[in-house]
Amino acid sequence: MVTVQGQEQVNSDQETIFGHTIDVMVIDSECLDEQVCHAWRPLHIIEYYGADWCEPCMDVELSLENIDTTKYAVIQHHPSPLDYSYLNYSNQRYETNFRLIFIPSIVIDGQGLLTGTKQATELNQSLANNQTQFLGINELNITNSILNWDTSTNHTLKIWKTESTSHEFDNRNLSHLAVDYMEINHDQSQLNLTNWLDNWTGRLIFTLESNGIRMLNSLSQSPTGDMDFNSEQETIPILSKTDDSPMFAIMMFIALFVTLLPALIMWKGLQSIDNDESE
Repeated sequence: MVTVQGQEQVNSDQETIFGHTIDVMVIDSECLDEQVCHAWRPLHIIEYYGADWCEPCMDVELSLENIDTTKYAVIQHHPSPLDYSYLNYSNQRYETNFRLIFIPSIVIDGQGLLTGTKQATELNQSLANNQTQFLGINELNITNSILNWDTSTNHTLKIWKTESTSHEFDNRNLSHLAVDYMEINHDQSQLNLTNWLDNWTGRLIFTLESNGIRMLNSLSQSPTGDMDFNSEQETIPILSKTDDSPMFAIMMFIALFVTLLPALIMWKGLQSIDNDESE
């Protein structure tokens, strides 16, 4: 089995189940003040994967702030455990569903991929060129904090709670960071969200999906990245942030050994004396 970015080459005798994004709908927290808050369907869903410690991610995040969120749904994921705002559900989606390797990465409509800062500049062009028709959710609304929805399919409804979150290091916010997640089966038409939505401001993004790994297609005009290897690094593995834990453990071992060395020498000397006396 050979693993590549975003997809996996599987032996022909091994059955693989591929997942798809069937439908997407959105509800903003401001709408919840209405007696019945009806969801609306965006043209595309943009899922961004980055990290606060990722320097190449900043330009991509700033460009996402210019996306027209009255037309598009944006989810900003922090899949790296090294992030203060890490979300394990984002990590699962990054590693298990989309099988990504590097950040920054952008997934459009659950099927198109842009990786790195250079390819991210093609986002607007990719949105214009891709015609995705979402369909599958017949009705979705929230009434008095009760989610009501209906589908003719047997797919799972996944709900991402996003909100504006302060960047860990820079004086700026990530406007649509995923902070929580839940999913419900197709045969559960109602769900009480009272506690989940309490004192929350942001956007809920609902995705109707078939389960399985994703086969992502590069949307870039230069799929190889057309990377200048003399320029700054534009992609980073999510666990590449400096971690001195192994070195720290080695240094602690050496320090403890040096501390105990006199006692070991004394113990060895006493053992030799006992042996001489016994003879």
